[in-house]
Amino acid sequence: MDEKDNKQGPQRVDLTRFRAVLQRRALPERFKVDKYPEDVPAMLRECYIAEVMRRRMQFIDDEATQSHIEKAAKWLTGNCKPGLLLFGTVGNGKSTLARAIGSLIGILYESAYFDQRKTVRTVSALELADIAKNEPERFNGIKKAELLAIDDVGTEPSVVKVWGNEISPFVDTIYYRYDRQLFTIMTSNLNAEDLANKYGERIADRFTEMFDRIPFINNSYRK
Repeated sequence: MDEKDNKQGPQRVDLTRFRAVLQRRALPERFKVDKYPEDVPAMLRECYIAEVMRRRMQFIDDEATQSHIEKAAKWLTGNCKPGLLLFGTVGNGKSTLARAIGSLIGILYESAYFDQRKTVRTVSALELADIAKNEPERFNGIKKAELLAIDDVGTEPSVVKVWGNEISPFVDTIYYRYDRQLFTIMTSNLNAEDLANKYGERIADRFTEMFDRIPFINNSYRK
């Protein structure tokens, strides 16, 4: 370095270029439905009805169901949190709505080209624990799925043993997806306090940041 360079003083970072580098490394936006967004509420309603009929149950077009579908449609099409938590008492439509969302995405994003197809991978929390114990490669694929729905959160064992080691499949999955802000739907009969008691404050805090919530306080439709 010559005397002229010394007089220029220490180099400074070009923050504009630095910001551009950071933006290139940013996580991708959460998947949202961008086809026929204005018609998503009506289409989601039809998918919900189809799920009810598939189980040979009667569709009840009450205010609660209408509200749940409208809120889910808004989450699907908006710039919302990457996760959606459907929680409340048993039998009031949480799993039906989660499956309807999966059905809608599957229909809208059908393609002959695999890399363009969108599928919501659906598994119960109990199944997830069993898969993690017996099929670790399959568990890893589920954990990393682009779109994932986990049903009946809270019914699974907190830890399972794999080759003598204790793991927490559900918690591991949530940590992975939280870090990457991946599209995740959860259904649970547990409220916020129950979730915190079962999984601890650290994971409950991540639930708050990661998930928009739709409470289901209506009566069971199975009666």
